[in-house]
Amino acid sequence: MSLLHLIHKNVIIKFTDSAGSQFNPEASYIFRLTGVDGMGFLQIQDLKSGGEAGHETTSMPYWINKDLVREIHEFDEAKTKGLLFTGLPTKPGKAKTSAKPKSA
Repeated sequence: MSLLHLIHKNVIIKFTDSAGSQFNPEASYIFRLTGVDGMGFLQIQDLKSGGEAGHETTSMPYWINKDLVREIHEFDEAKTKGLLFTGLPTKPGKAKTSAKPKSA
C-alpha cells in the first residue's frame, strides 16, 4: 500500500533503534499523517485520545525522516491496547467567577 493512501488518516508508527533518543523503538505511537514528500519525509501531528469524541490533534504538523520509521500502518480503533498517544491530555478548564459583580 502506498503512503498516499494514509494521508489525513491516523496511523500507528514504530520507530527504528536510531530514533531511540526521541522515541522508544519497542513502543507503537499514534499520529495523524498529514503529508508525504518525494525526499523521504513524513509530515505528522501528535494526537491525544479523545474518548468517544474521537482523537484530536495537539500540535502543528512537523516533518520526520522516513528512515527513522520501521513500520507504519493505519490505526484500527479496535486495537488500541498498548499504543501510545503522543499528544498530552488537556486539563479541564475551571469556570472563572468574579468575587464582586461589576457595576455598569
